[in-house]
Amino acid sequence: MNEAKKKMSKGKKALIIILSILAFLLVLVVTGGAVALHEYCKVKDYTISSASDFADENTFLIAHRGFRAAAPENTAPAFREAGKAGYAAAECDIYRAKDGVWVVQHDRSTYRMMDKSMFVEKATYEELKDATTDNGVNIDQYPDLKICTLKKFLQICQKYNMQAVIELKEENNQEYYPEIIRLCNMYPEVKVTFISFKISNLQKLRELCDNDMMYLVQEITEEDIELAKSIRNCGIDFNGNKEKNYDLDSYLIKKCVEDGMLMGAWTIDDPEVMKKLLDLGVNLITTDCITY
Repeated sequence: MNEAKKKMSKGKKALIIILSILAFLLVLVVTGGAVALHEYCKVKDYTISSASDFADENTFLIAHRGFRAAAPENTAPAFREAGKAGYAAAECDIYRAKDGVWVVQHDRSTYRMMDKSMFVEKATYEELKDATTDNGVNIDQYPDLKICTLKKFLQICQKYNMQAVIELKEENNQEYYPEIIRLCNMYPEVKVTFISFKISNLQKLRELCDNDMMYLVQEITEEDIELAKSIRNCGIDFNGNKEKNYDLDSYLIKKCVEDGMLMGAWTIDDPEVMKKLLDLGVNLITTDCITY
């Protein structure tokens, strides 16, 4: 009897230890997730700098999600500020709302940028308009700021004589891409370049238009170069802050430049990194805070 109690007691102790470890790990995961989410949502403290000492007439600066160092990202004010600052182009990210309106938003959900959390593609434009942007640089200067549409973005680009760089997110809604082309064609004065991390998005767009395209990659590989080359007028837009892209004396970057490919780098906020890229022949620079 005593032996049975001892075995039961040992079993209970082992179970308690296992449950305690699992609870501890759960707390670590939840805490780590909360910290990561907080960091992701936190507004970055940008330092605006000028590239006038080393940029020339061939330097093409693209305002990342608009001039997000001056106004909340991917909003009409951010695109206007990009125009006022003289950027050659403004970049935006788009999704298709449930009722067919193409809207500008980086994340699939409005959680990070707005006071109501919705999945963009599962909400109607009217539902999205019911939310207010409450995050971003100088947000206090923009009360009651609503989600921007692709149409509004193109109108602002036209007003400020900026080119439009449009990123297609995820790998969905390809059957609705003709809507994007029709909308862009309403603003013939605006040169539009399409970009995406998903090569299938670019392949589908190429069936519909002759616009320049850029294949977004974290690290340049020979395979990426061949994929980009398989699409007419398509270049490589790579992570210019990743040291891996400078392996072997920046061989792959130089190879692309020598082959005459369009070459861009993102997201460059350090003037020294930008100068290094320009010296390598990369002249399309996507930035949050470097101006001419």
